[in-house]
Amino acid sequence: MSLETSKHIARDIPTPTERHHAPGSGPRFQPIRLVNPDRTALERVQDRISLHPLVVDDLLEGRQHPKFENLDGCRYLTIWDVDPGGVEPATTDGDLAFVFDERELLIVQRGPANGIRDLDVALAGTEPVPAATPISALYRVLDAVVHDFIELGADVERELDEVEAEVFDSRVREDYRRIYRLRQRIGRIDRAASGLADALLDARREIEAATSAEPELRAYFTHLEHDVQGVAKLAADEHAALDAVVSSHQSNVATRQNQDMRTISAFAALLAIPTVIAGVYGMNFKNLPMLHWEFGWIGVVVVMLALDLVAYLMFRRRGWLGGVAGRRHDGDES
Repeated sequence: MSLETSKHIARDIPTPTERHHAPGSGPRFQPIRLVNPDRTALERVQDRISLHPLVVDDLLEGRQHPKFENLDGCRYLTIWDVDPGGVEPATTDGDLAFVFDERELLIVQRGPANGIRDLDVALAGTEPVPAATPISALYRVLDAVVHDFIELGADVERELDEVEAEVFDSRVREDYRRIYRLRQRIGRIDRAASGLADALLDARREIEAATSAEPELRAYFTHLEHDVQGVAKLAADEHAALDAVVSSHQSNVATRQNQDMRTISAFAALLAIPTVIAGVYGMNFKNLPMLHWEFGWIGVVVVMLALDLVAYLMFRRRGWLGGVAGRRHDGDES
């Protein structure tokens, strides 16, 4: 299917003969496909498939929350699609809408031109079931979407393991931008998969009715429903795991800030010792020690350095001046 910036119809609407029979290939079903249609494009299919006015409004507006509705016999399913190969994986800027009955299937795609799913790939194969009827074609498209959900969930799980290893490794400074990008990806997958799971649950009775002539398809739809529920459950678990990672990251940030404050305080104390001594000798009292001795200033400087050295060793021992000892001290306190 061409993915050019067509605003209306993805391809010419085939005739019933073209949709169900292709020379030399046996029975073949071709659904009606529209990309970012306007009202005129939708009116062109009104004589092929019944569209309820509310469904038309939804299709024109686009970006509906995943749902299933049966409006006066018009079976309408809309879901959020994902773009696993995009610049920012797991984006859900596109959506898919289906209107189907026993004879016809209308697929409406909305989204940016470079994010429109190529449905030819999903409809061309024959495994596990060929797209020979409207309901089997619907299954093949939904199966392709759920397959992408599963792959994205597995990718996120691997990245989550890497982020957890970074956060709990004291030798690595974790990338907070990566953590929050991962949170965004999990949220998108969770919302899309949860919405699809709820929509399939609502559509269960209507799908059973639509598969009355092909009862063997019911097991496939049940399996599909369980798969997407599993993805939604995985995304929820990943959310919980990432919350723990974020808490650990925030704890690491607070620990580093505390260490920085200790280091600043230690240096301030080291500078305060000579400052206080110099301030006392600057008051011009006549009876200060070593004041009238020719080399008295040397003694005062030696005392300053000795006190600073003692303070430095004490701070270093307590880990206030950073280094390996400082990180070990912070870990012991936490």
